[in-house]
Amino acid sequence: MDHNSDGENDTLTYTASEVVSLRDNSQTPQHQPSPLPSANDDDATIIVSNSTSANRYYSGLSTINEEEFLEANVKLEPKLEEHCHGYFHWEIEDWSQLPDRAISQTFTVGGRDWSILLFPRGNQAPETVSLYIERKASHGEADDWYTCATFGLAMSNMDDPSMFKKSVTSHRFTAEESDWGFTRFAELRHMITPSDDSSPALLDKGRVRISAYVRIVKDPLGVLWHNFHNYNSRKYTGHVGLRNQGATCYMNSLLQSLYFTNEFRNAVYQIPTEDEDPKKSVALALQRVFYNLQVSSEPVDTTELTKSFGWDSLESFMQHDVQEFNRVLQDSLETKMKGTVVDGAVANLFEGKMKSYIRCVNVNYESSRVENYYDISLNVKGCSTLRDSFANYCEVEMLDGENKYQAEGHGLQDARKGVIFESFPPVLQLQLKRFEYDFMRDAMVKINDRHEFPPSIDLGEFLSEDADRSKSWNYVLHGVLVHSGDLHGGHYFGLLRPTTENKWFRFDDDRVVPVSGDEVFEEYYGGEFTKETHQPQQLGTRARPISKRFTNAYMLVYIRESERDRVLSTDEAPVPEHLLRRIQQEKDELARRQREKQEMANTVAVKVVSNFEFRGHQGFDLCQFGPRQPSSNPLFSERMPRTMTLGEFKEHYANAIGRDPEEFRLWSMVGRLNKTIRCDAPLLDDSMPQTLAQIKETRSLKWPEVRFYCELRDTQAMPDGFMATPVPKGLSLIHLKFYDPDMGMVGIGSMYVHSGQLIRDIKPSLLSMAKLPADTQIILYEEVKPSLIERMDVSLSFSKAEIQTGDIICYQVAPAPGTQKYLATVPEYFDDIQHRVCVRFVPRLASKDQDDYNGSDSDSQAADDMPILKASNKLPYDNVAQWLAGQIGAEDPLKLRFYTVSPTGQPRQPVRRIMSTVLSDMLPNSMYTQPALNSDGLPEYTVMYERLEYSLAQMENMRSVRVTCIGKSMRDESHVEFLVPKTGVSQIIIDNTYAKLEQQQRSGETDPAAAADAAAPKPSPMRFYTASYHRFSHLLTGAERISEMGNPSVTEVIAERLSSTNGTSIANGSPASQRADSDLLMDIDVISKQGDGVDIEVFHFYRELNNTHSVPFLFRVYPGEIWADTWARLGRKLGLGEKELKNLGVVYGSAGTVELQRCHVIQGFGEEPVDSSPSMAMVVVNNNGTGQNSPMGSPQRIDAEAEPLHPAAGAAAAAVSMLGSDDMSLWDLIQQTTAAGTATAEADDVPMRNSSGTATGFIGLNHVDRVSRQRGAHHERAIRINN
Repeated sequence: MDHNSDGENDTLTYTASEVVSLRDNSQTPQHQPSPLPSANDDDATIIVSNSTSANRYYSGLSTINEEEFLEANVKLEPKLEEHCHGYFHWEIEDWSQLPDRAISQTFTVGGRDWSILLFPRGNQAPETVSLYIERKASHGEADDWYTCATFGLAMSNMDDPSMFKKSVTSHRFTAEESDWGFTRFAELRHMITPSDDSSPALLDKGRVRISAYVRIVKDPLGVLWHNFHNYNSRKYTGHVGLRNQGATCYMNSLLQSLYFTNEFRNAVYQIPTEDEDPKKSVALALQRVFYNLQVSSEPVDTTELTKSFGWDSLESFMQHDVQEFNRVLQDSLETKMKGTVVDGAVANLFEGKMKSYIRCVNVNYESSRVENYYDISLNVKGCSTLRDSFANYCEVEMLDGENKYQAEGHGLQDARKGVIFESFPPVLQLQLKRFEYDFMRDAMVKINDRHEFPPSIDLGEFLSEDADRSKSWNYVLHGVLVHSGDLHGGHYFGLLRPTTENKWFRFDDDRVVPVSGDEVFEEYYGGEFTKETHQPQQLGTRARPISKRFTNAYMLVYIRESERDRVLSTDEAPVPEHLLRRIQQEKDELARRQREKQEMANTVAVKVVSNFEFRGHQGFDLCQFGPRQPSSNPLFSERMPRTMTLGEFKEHYANAIGRDPEEFRLWSMVGRLNKTIRCDAPLLDDSMPQTLAQIKETRSLKWPEVRFYCELRDTQAMPDGFMATPVPKGLSLIHLKFYDPDMGMVGIGSMYVHSGQLIRDIKPSLLSMAKLPADTQIILYEEVKPSLIERMDVSLSFSKAEIQTGDIICYQVAPAPGTQKYLATVPEYFDDIQHRVCVRFVPRLASKDQDDYNGSDSDSQAADDMPILKASNKLPYDNVAQWLAGQIGAEDPLKLRFYTVSPTGQPRQPVRRIMSTVLSDMLPNSMYTQPALNSDGLPEYTVMYERLEYSLAQMENMRSVRVTCIGKSMRDESHVEFLVPKTGVSQIIIDNTYAKLEQQQRSGETDPAAAADAAAPKPSPMRFYTASYHRFSHLLTGAERISEMGNPSVTEVIAERLSSTNGTSIANGSPASQRADSDLLMDIDVISKQGDGVDIEVFHFYRELNNTHSVPFLFRVYPGEIWADTWARLGRKLGLGEKELKNLGVVYGSAGTVELQRCHVIQGFGEEPVDSSPSMAMVVVNNNGTGQNSPMGSPQRIDAEAEPLHPAAGAAAAAVSMLGSDDMSLWDLIQQTTAAGTATAEADDVPMRNSSGTATGFIGLNHVDRVSRQRGAHHERAIRINN
């Protein structure tokens, strides 16, 4: 039995348990209580002090006034309801005669038997009294019985029952925890010591009364005070949970919500996924999760689903945004559903429509846009109810006064701006904005404000006048996704109502628990704890502040009441047959693995090497017992029963090899300190036969199998009975290998030698075994370990040479003087074996935007036909190149370049060719990559090679150039890469770029005749320029020396296509001007201005001018062109949409400007301000100077109050302030600024171009580059949503 306590510190706890007299509710007290204070008096219960002077036990009630005592001292928790109650008294007459564990008489409460357990000398707690109550199981009662009870245990003086000690607690009594109580109910010394001279002790003359008061509590949900040990969700609720992979509780909550949207589940089942991989197909993986939730009795794993998202194990420990995850999941499923019977199912369930509008007050004009949505994000801050959030979402903004709306054809008008819903979907998903950015703290924070959501809500008031109102727009709550915690840590779980019945369940990862409606609608509103939930404040104590709730609703799911029966219909679609078939196959496979596991527990692996395998062995020792043993020379390997004896195994092995058991004997193997495996001692049958399990424990403990060597009897050298007797003293069994440089190594046999015998004496036997002439000179080596092969002194005896049983001697014919052969000696051979690898060479193919590989048809061979080299990893670089050149038919080995391959199969940096470079330098580091073994037991690697146009020697004088090619817009970006001589000029770069682009166009032709046609379209004219640190450097004319073009790591070459969208001309002197084609079309307005404009540098930055990124370019500015037209051309050149343009900041700076504060702001910055520092002093205005942002895509102007660079700079500032007007242009701004910088009074006389022909200033575009944006978004998600 378990003797525990949930309430040792709830009140003063002193308890005892055992034998007593029974009273029922009708009995009257036998002892009248002494006059005591009233039960309503706050001081009625005197707390017992540990000091003896105050050791008195008083109460305003008597323990034998059961009903009053029960009502006053054994109280139920709020919201709990009593089923019945009872009490029992156990009167002990002689305490000293009690055993260490005493049990009271059985009493009945609520139809169940109970008893008190008393440990008068403590239960593992000396000098204390331990007291418990036990609920006894009834005859024939189910094993999963339980009773919830709040109970109190009291000890009182037999003569004065108002002197007592009590403790109260609550517990769920089960078969596993049938007793509960107080281990330290009272200290024995306090019980036997009177509190003063006028009062008796609680335990007086060995007599004491122990009372039990039991209140059985109703448990409507079945989980009251459940400890959830061995809890079965399917048994208690009919549902199962999902396993948490580390930080996937947010996903589990959403998946459960989608699963119980039955119409969605049925649609997922109907997606065709028969031929797909569940680790790559989101739809198939989701089908499997839904099916397992439907039938499994255990929590369902979601690893396959997360792998289908492309997540690795690390991403499963990273929190993702629920809303974002939901959208990505639904988008993926919608794509998969297209063209199937469930096409549009996701939209039919979750898609609604809303209208954004601006409606004029005084004229009949409205500008509106209708958009689809799948969820709605509602504010929590400032909204106490869900209806308040909808009202806030649809709140109308008045545009009047200085903020009037520019209505087309009506001028400035008072208008109302807002959002109205056209329709709500059948399943409405509401995202509550619990996480927001706090500008004052400059950090993300969680909003824990109280936000009430109703069981149902009528959303008709938020619909437009044109909406269909034939049916009610009343919505019923279906699910609540809850976040518990703060910004830095927390947990997600879901509260769902799976059916139309009012039964709620809490889906908390792998556990599903029923909950009450009160918990759903009160516990997770957020805000502060109410006063009722706190303990009453006691006199003389400091008031405790009311704390906030950090567990609150994060996402709500409502279902339209009129469509609720359809959405939650129990008419389930049939589970796909292929899914059932796959799952059954997996179950069969799991059962097979379990059988194998059981078999492995009852069996032991046995491996045997004999002279047959030894003869074919090419490496160290007698064989390789592990995976490096070649498949062409397999060992005997089987699993045998652990109880099989050695003799029984010999019989089995004899049948396997077709020999008589008397013709061989088995030797145990030993692992020596030098990491070799050798024979140790013969295993003989004796009167106490050993089992294989015993041999494994005593002789092969460190190996996964039992290892034997089989010694076959030599009938000529061994007398009868030799194999059944121990090896005579002084004899040693040695193994022999013969090496021929032309034929390789062969295990030639074994022999017994005497310890005093000279090594030279066995020479005739060695020659005979190798079938060599008697006068052949041979050299003997001892195979000590793989890295130590020692030549033997044949003049020594075996004992002096330290040769013992199991040693291996290798010998070879002595090489003739002057002869040179590859691996001529035994040490050279073993060194090669030790470092031998298997390398597959594959060609390095060109990437999508790169064509630096000039392969032939021979390189397009199948993977099985790739050249494979089996050699030592010490093979020099040139030898490897020469071998590969012969394999692929390359004429010059030096025109081959090798690349190490990463674990992901991508080429790394090319391998350098220097004198010390060997094959191992081409292989990945073994510390990070564990290679697989081939059938010969060799580690397998892959090395990429590339055919070069130039030899490696020539490449030392070459420079790699990577040209960025820009198409119609800056987003149309590609790359070409090639080698050019370091001593050449830029014209080589220009010519090579055109050649590469032409080659790409020809390779893209599907018609071979068209691809070979010399008249095929040529690349569009381009102009070339260099950029350093993402800033324009200068145009290339073809005469620049390549060696003077800057460091390749910071300088890039850019080739810009000249087309109608960029509005630029070919720079003077550019080679591209000589390639202009007649079909190059330009805009009419551009053609008319072609000779009047000036090119200006445009570059990208973020926050500071020196924080540059992306590709800079030249942009032509024309005189007289208003800013709106210039802005439109620039947008087309950038290839950006309206939303991206709105968040783009545009500044103009004169030549030499390095500080952003000294630039002139042209365009507003939207969501990404150029700088938040006060020194900028910028005010965003619209075209009318109203202080409001302009409509999306419209140009804005900003008044810049920067310090003037020159007294004449006032004219430039005035030009900036006029950029929003229709009669001002960027050309005028450049003129004014240039005039201010040169102190020239007349702007028309200021030279607009510098020496290179471009404008003297620049345009800067402030925005986040794509790489930083992705990184920032990832960081924001990690901060916003935490697990």
